[in-house]
Parts: sequence; C-alpha cells; structure tokens
Amino acid sequence: MQVYDSTQAARFTQLLTQREAELRAILAATGDLADAAPDMTPREVVDFKDLAIEETQAVVDEAKAEHAGVELQQILAARHRLADHTYGQCLDCGDAIDLRRLTALPATAFCTACQSIHEQEHLAATRR
Repeated sequence: MQVYDSTQAARFTQLLTQREAELRAILAATGDLADAAPDMTPREVVDFKDLAIEETQAVVDEAKAEHAGVELQQILAARHRLADHTYGQCLDCGDAIDLRRLTALPATAFCTACQSIHEQEHLAATRR
C-alpha cells in the first residue's frame, strides 16, 4: 500500500484548494439563485407544473448547498491537517490512509476500515 508523505504536500494542497474554490462557487451560486427567485403577486396566473418544478429545483439546490457546506468543512479540516503534518493519518485509528483513497477523496479523514464503521453507525442511527 502506498501512503502519503510530506513530499506530496504541494500536490494535495493544490487539489484541496481547487476543490475549495469549486465548493465556494457552488455555495455562491445557490445563494444567488435564492435571491433571484421571482416575486409572485396574487394577481399572477400560476402554472402548477412550473411551481412544482421550481419547488423541486429549490429542494435540489438546498441539498446541493448543504452537501457543499459539509464538504467545504472537510476540505478546511484537511488543509489544517496538512499544516500540522497529520494529513494522511486516520483520525480514528492513526494508521496511514491509502494514497489511492487520498487521491480520490483528498479531504478524507479516515482509512477505509474506519470509514466503513462510521457509515454503518450512521446507517444504524437513521434506521431507528
């Protein structure tokens, strides 16, 4: 298994910075969409299909913004771990995170085994 070492810091800093910019753009765009919503007056003719589409889009935009916000927090935490030289170590068990996992998910804080445990716990909590 290949693991992260400090010689790769610049590469991962670039990946995290790029993704942070993308997430901030998503958050800015979803905020702008909410502000640009048309002002409905009581005299306007309402097409219920258009309203349904707008409501659906609003729900999708809200979920997209929420996901972007969570991922942005993960990105910022990963950048902090880079700065304090703990990047690439699982926050739970302390083992090295596989480099392939870090490349695919640069903000990941957990090795595959610990991530699986977190997902199982989350799934069990949502079923209650």
